[in-house]
Amino acid sequence: MNRASLSRSIISVAFSVAITGCQNPNWANEFALTAGAPLPDAAQVREAQTTRFQVHDETALLAEATQTLQDLGFTIEESAPQVGVLAGAKDRDATETGQVVGQVALTIGLALLGVSYSPVWDKDQTIRVTLTTRPLPGQRETQMRVSFERVVINNQGVARAEPLTGSEFSQGFFEKVRNGMTVARAVQ
Repeated sequence: MNRASLSRSIISVAFSVAITGCQNPNWANEFALTAGAPLPDAAQVREAQTTRFQVHDETALLAEATQTLQDLGFTIEESAPQVGVLAGAKDRDATETGQVVGQVALTIGLALLGVSYSPVWDKDQTIRVTLTTRPLPGQRETQMRVSFERVVINNQGVARAEPLTGSEFSQGFFEKVRNGMTVARAVQ
């Protein structure tokens, strides 16, 4: 495929997309209603991120959660124990060899066709955690919710956020906090 044919193909695709968008006069309204809307499984995710601890002392629970996060390599960035909130982050390398090799191969292949391409791969990531607690009225329990996300920055400086909603994140964290609370009680 020569450069002129490639250009015509790209223009044809762009024109088709534009015409398809024009066929639905409400596309902007539909987009506005769905942009930023909760995920369809938001209630299930929230439930998986939440647990109860048989602890009435919210301060002790927050202290154990803080220690657990620090043991996991997080730096506590915000702490408001009076309202039961913690936030932290840790930075990690996001480079994956397979992704880099694939992008370099794609760049070489496109160069052979005379197409200029700037390869893109994940470079750095920040994993963020937000934790909230609240004592349950009339009970000797405290509810805790923890959520994780990662912000990935590629080699061109573009960032994207990805929620880490797998139960292994929250359930693994809760297990570590429970173990720490058990050890703390045994020491007392």
